[in-house]
Amino acid sequence: MAGTLLFVFVIISCLGTLNGLMIGSIRGLYSLSARGEGPKPEVFISLDHKTNMPANSAVVGLLICMAWLAYFFGANLDSVRWFGAFSFDSSELPIITLYAAYIPVFFRMIKKEKDLPFFKRVLMPVLGILSCLFMVAAAIIGHGMAVAYYLAIFAVIMLAGVLFEKKRK
Repeated sequence: MAGTLLFVFVIISCLGTLNGLMIGSIRGLYSLSARGEGPKPEVFISLDHKTNMPANSAVVGLLICMAWLAYFFGANLDSVRWFGAFSFDSSELPIITLYAAYIPVFFRMIKKEKDLPFFKRVLMPVLGILSCLFMVAAAIIGHGMAVAYYLAIFAVIMLAGVLFEKKRK
């Protein structure tokens, strides 16, 4: 009984994550377009009159989710790795960049928030930094060279975004 209950909670959690991915993908291009940014803002800013939903952005969001699912299947679930060395766990490794990105936020908090007491200004951010470093180290130890391949793909995507932004300005 307890195993079944745990399985139900895991399924609910996965559905919540999928919902967040879909909503984020649908609203992502629309949010950029609302500020006049991103590819073809005039196309992705349009809303469907019946649903008040950005239909063009939703189609692209669906395609992104389908590509992510295909990558996850080919990299993790199929017996043959479709992407060779670039077959990494796409459900775990992207978190490494989130934890690494929190570190400068904590340093900034220590530097800028001078009105906070020691506990909130120094102690908790230092513990946060140590926790982030632990998570990054655990990912590197646990996944080995897959981290380097993930970071290479991450760098290419981020560089494409930077170049795209510079081209638009």
